[in-house]
Amino acid sequence: MLKKILGTAGTRILNAIFTLVILWLMTNYVGSKGLGTIGLIVLDITLLQLVFDLLAGNPLVYFSSRASFYQLLIPAYGWIILIMAIAVLLMWPFRLFTPEIYSVVVPPGYEKHIAALAIINGIMQTHYNLLIGKSKIKEYNILFTLQIAITLILFTILALQNGSPMDYITGLYAGWTLSALGGFYVLVSGSKKGSVKGWREVSTKVFRFGRLSFLANILHLGNKRFSFYIIKAFSGLSMLGIYNAGAQLSEGVRIIGQSISLVQYSAISGSRDSEYARRLTVQLMKVSVTLTTLAMLVLILIPSEVYGLVFSSKFIHVKEVVVLLTPGVIALSANTIFSHYFSGRGHPEVNLHSNVAGFVVTLLFALLLIPVYHIKGAAATASLSYFTSMLYQYFVFQKQTGTRFSDWMIKKEDVRDFRILVKELFKEKKG
Repeated sequence: MLKKILGTAGTRILNAIFTLVILWLMTNYVGSKGLGTIGLIVLDITLLQLVFDLLAGNPLVYFSSRASFYQLLIPAYGWIILIMAIAVLLMWPFRLFTPEIYSVVVPPGYEKHIAALAIINGIMQTHYNLLIGKSKIKEYNILFTLQIAITLILFTILALQNGSPMDYITGLYAGWTLSALGGFYVLVSGSKKGSVKGWREVSTKVFRFGRLSFLANILHLGNKRFSFYIIKAFSGLSMLGIYNAGAQLSEGVRIIGQSISLVQYSAISGSRDSEYARRLTVQLMKVSVTLTTLAMLVLILIPSEVYGLVFSSKFIHVKEVVVLLTPGVIALSANTIFSHYFSGRGHPEVNLHSNVAGFVVTLLFALLLIPVYHIKGAAATASLSYFTSMLYQYFVFQKQTGTRFSDWMIKKEDVRDFRILVKELFKEKKG
């Protein structure tokens, strides 16, 4: 497991560097307005992906060891196409009857690209989830790196010539398409011949499991990105671009928790041992929160002038966003571990309830703080929301497992065990 975590962490760190380069290109060549537009496009695609996730998302990880490959894959493809067709049909009356709201949610002129990219991303994410469910973490890491590397290369070439949001969109087309094809090849070549027979029963189970995850995820996204629309409405695209830069930079630190929780989810979902799941969650939580806190401290110590120098003078206020998001990002590192524990144990309703609590906080404080404090208000709102969600999960976990508060403290035994694991890992490599 440590090798999988380290391999995934290494991949995520490399991808974080790629993402940082992309962010630098956006701030210096696309500008704050362009970055704001890109933020809305990605958010719209993510919203569609949440609906796809009912049959093509995280539930596939849970059911990969409980159903055949083809019983999961074929219905997932059909669901993506069906939902996208419905979304396209709804888009026209939305634009016709509520043009002002439509322009806030969907950047004018990018509708077709949002639809096309959503389908490609949905297929790619389907393949990713099946790979994780089958514990093909190495293959997943390779494809994930390939995806962002291709996006970066093409975006760099185009941005240096033009400098528009369309350059990044073109990069996404290339990166997501090739990664989706690669995922399909790995899955089909590594799967035995199977039948689609019984897919309706399996799809019903996936849907029942997925509907709770869907509601939890859409509320989680609301906690993270509802502020985007409020900032756009009250402060404009330029301020949204600055906030988006700070959010991307801060949330980039989440690679630590995401790397750990991805392997945790794969291990827990395939296990029936409740005590193993509890101990694993507590141990990985300590690592995730500690490393995330140290990483955020590094970002806080960087002077504002450096942010302005790297990302251009328009983004000198990025540090203010980073500082106010820090408590929230640390809370998110714990939230991610808890969420994968409850999903892996077949209790996605806990994540749903935690995100409901967080979303109530988001709605309340976003409308109170953003019109007055703008991006500072958005960052403070996000931190309050993330902390609320995490706190709910903590109390449920404590009640269900009997874990004491002292169990969360880092002890000498934890440091010793981690050292032993690392030493054994390097011994294996040398051997």
